[in-house]
Amino acid sequence: MKQFIKYPLFLIVFSLGIVHHTLAQNTYYPNFIGLNPSLTVEPFYERGEMDINILPIVYQRPMRKLLDLRLTSIVNLGLRNSGNEISHFGLETALPIFFKPKEVTQESSSGFFIAPIVSLTRNRMEEHNNVGIWLEPGYNLLFENRFAMSFGLQVGATYFSFDNGQTKWGNHFGVKVIFGKWI
Repeated sequence: MKQFIKYPLFLIVFSLGIVHHTLAQNTYYPNFIGLNPSLTVEPFYERGEMDINILPIVYQRPMRKLLDLRLTSIVNLGLRNSGNEISHFGLETALPIFFKPKEVTQESSSGFFIAPIVSLTRNRMEEHNNVGIWLEPGYNLLFENRFAMSFGLQVGATYFSFDNGQTKWGNHFGVKVIFGKWI
């Protein structure tokens, strides 16, 4: 497990392989491309320090009538009192499960959902790897022009594995807003 935590790039490549495999099928499925602006503040950051995701790209695709696959890139710019630099990089993988099934799988997703989420990131500044395990209840709004917005609340825990051998668990709470378009 530590090898996968240590190299979030593995998860990115693996997830892109899954996306490529699903896109290689002959049946058309709508694809959602969007943005998820996010801000992170950890309890151990000094006052005024934060991370801003500067590459918040979201890809989502229906897999079944009730199930989607959602991938979100994480490339955080760490704003620190001692200087700014790229702090985190990694990938968040979610499986939104919708309460109301679509008539056909090839429809764009909308409505209430709950999503189990796994996030793998590397924090270069504080020298630790993270594994996040979260649950996200939310709602997808779909407009007539295929523009969509998703709102969710993430609750769960994050496992921190520091390079010096220390480990710890921390609580996770996040507000998720995604906007983009189904193509």
